[in-house]
Amino acid sequence: MLIEELVEKTREALAKELDLPKNTIFFDFGKFADFSTMITIKYAKKLGKPPKDMAESVATKLKVAGLDIRAENGFLNCYLTEAALQENLGKFSNFNQRGKVIVEYSSPNIAKPFSVGHLRSTIIGESLKRIFEELGWKVTGMNFIGDWGTQFGKLITAYKLWGEGLEPTVKNLLSLYVKFHKEVENNPELEAMGREWFKKLEGGDKEALKIWETFRKNSFSEFEKIYKRLGISKLEDGSESLFVKGALELVDELRKKGIAIEDDGALVIPTSKDIPLLLRKSDGTTIYAARDMMSAIWRTKQFKPDLLLYVVGNDQKLHFELLFEGLKKYGLTGEMEHIGFGMIRLPEGKMSTRRGRVIFLEDVLNEAVSRVAKTMKDRDAYSESDAEKIGIGAVKFTDLRTTRTRDVVFTWDMLKTEGETGPYVQYAAVRAKRVLEKFGKVSAPGKKWQTAELKLARKIVAIRLAILEAGRQRRPDLVARWLLDSAKAFNDFYEKNRIEGYPTRQWLTEQFYTAMERGMYLLGLEIPNQM
Repeated sequence: MLIEELVEKTREALAKELDLPKNTIFFDFGKFADFSTMITIKYAKKLGKPPKDMAESVATKLKVAGLDIRAENGFLNCYLTEAALQENLGKFSNFNQRGKVIVEYSSPNIAKPFSVGHLRSTIIGESLKRIFEELGWKVTGMNFIGDWGTQFGKLITAYKLWGEGLEPTVKNLLSLYVKFHKEVENNPELEAMGREWFKKLEGGDKEALKIWETFRKNSFSEFEKIYKRLGISKLEDGSESLFVKGALELVDELRKKGIAIEDDGALVIPTSKDIPLLLRKSDGTTIYAARDMMSAIWRTKQFKPDLLLYVVGNDQKLHFELLFEGLKKYGLTGEMEHIGFGMIRLPEGKMSTRRGRVIFLEDVLNEAVSRVAKTMKDRDAYSESDAEKIGIGAVKFTDLRTTRTRDVVFTWDMLKTEGETGPYVQYAAVRAKRVLEKFGKVSAPGKKWQTAELKLARKIVAIRLAILEAGRQRRPDLVARWLLDSAKAFNDFYEKNRIEGYPTRQWLTEQFYTAMERGMYLLGLEIPNQM
């Protein structure tokens, strides 16, 4: 029986024994045992009984084939039997979930280089996409690229005023954008010029569109370079500009149906919050929310998803609450969820593109790879490919192992390669790979296992629960934690136990490597040839 089925059997048995609803019984995985619960502590307090006595009483009554259930310090700790461990080892996929999900992530703005602030949405979203695919879902990755809005009227203004002869690279366009915001402090008329150029753009003015198309083309070229280095899979182009016409028609439709109403010349959808969902400004131009709404409607018609996920920072929480209310009023009935995450900030405060206070992601990746290369160049086995895998892995893992909702203060220490890092995980995988290359594959053994072998096996089988919980909670950090715990367990096993001549240990090493390869893929980490 698979480990998650054993968890469910235990939940059912506990619910019956304690006369509690199943949905009130939760488990921790891999902390004290293969899985454990403190429900006996909570229940004992409710009845005024000692938790230790309650746990012991329940443990003696629970009988689940494949499990050794023990009362330890008031907890119920559940351990897979040796037979159940052997049955679960090697079963690292085939979760047989079903459904269609669209995961929106990355979504950078054109005419701005990728900053380190774009990293989280991009790699959290990619990881969730891979996790849902692993679970059995049909997944579509969506890139809602910011390529429309008043800011592009401002950028066209800057380009017309100061961009003559300037190659429209993304970094040069950023410089123009920063200059606009500095100049506007002394010349407020620039704001009106920016609004006018955006109005021209939205109205289909040929000159405005030609300039904007240049911004977009050059930006996409830069995006692809970053995506290639980060190992980002194919994303559907769901750019904001694709929904401009549809958003205008949608706004009129919502007004005619009485879903949207006028408010001081603007058009809004009333919500349960103090703030309505603003769709069209008083000057007649639509705003971001209208295009976001139209995009969701298009996605639903085009892909027929069961679930829409938006991997966007915590600071957009209110926007999505309003957006989802608007979509429900329109008639969308599918499940929608904002997967918020903490922002990456600088020690001096929030990053600001318009103020030029930003760290470019390309610079971070280059620095990470450079640091790895310096430590590897003295070795005979050095390769640029391995340095790239290790450096990029360090950046990605440092972020993904962090609880998604926490803010992160960027320092260059994030690139370290020692301690609980991506390179540590990669090192354990490379170590196991060398063992397999030396001894080859063996058949699954049947003899009784030693304590050290059982300890490693328990860490390995926990990958199924880590993947299931990562999908359920939308938390790649749970896979990262499993990778770290398993890497530590294998390194300890490797250093304390002879592997040559012990088929069980060779077979466990193979299972460890297979599971690590799977878990690392879900986070977008690659296994180098040498460390």
